[in-house]
Amino acid sequence: MDQMAKMSAFPKKISAHSGFSLAEVMTVIAIIGIVSAIAVPGFLAWLPDYYLKSAARDLRASFQLARMTAIKTGTNCTITFNQSVDGVTYDYVVFQDADNDLVFDSSETVVRKVKWADYHSGISTNSNDFTAVGFRSNGIPVFAEDGPTSNGTVSIKNTDNSEADITVSIAGNIKIALTIH
Repeated sequence: MDQMAKMSAFPKKISAHSGFSLAEVMTVIAIIGIVSAIAVPGFLAWLPDYYLKSAARDLRASFQLARMTAIKTGTNCTITFNQSVDGVTYDYVVFQDADNDLVFDSSETVVRKVKWADYHSGISTNSNDFTAVGFRSNGIPVFAEDGPTSNGTVSIKNTDNSEADITVSIAGNIKIALTIH
């Protein structure tokens, strides 16, 4: 308590000259402006690659979701690319494939549907390697007839032509390889 009494014993002095001068405020604003001018272009150049990495992780997670759903439910779960659902075309759709034909039918349950434009600016999918991949109840992938006989790769790219390859191996392993420009 003695400390508190001593502290309150000092009178509070208010000076007419307290605060910042206009020159000090303008100097700080100029410094902030210079730092922003240097940092913002670098940040904007970094965004497309950030979106690409995020999209690649999302697609990998969707492959894993399809695999886990197949194991959990005991039925095939498939991912198809450039798929139409209820009149809307999605970049990819994950669904429970009740008839095991790797083709989406309106009676099958949609697990996830994604349009890159909804949350990733400038991302496009190139699934020339295969149009669909399903996962059996044991987690092993099965590719569409026009797909690969070993590994299947889906490429996605951004506006800077950086590319991410998401590969599904014949054993069901899923990996991402990035090529950043």
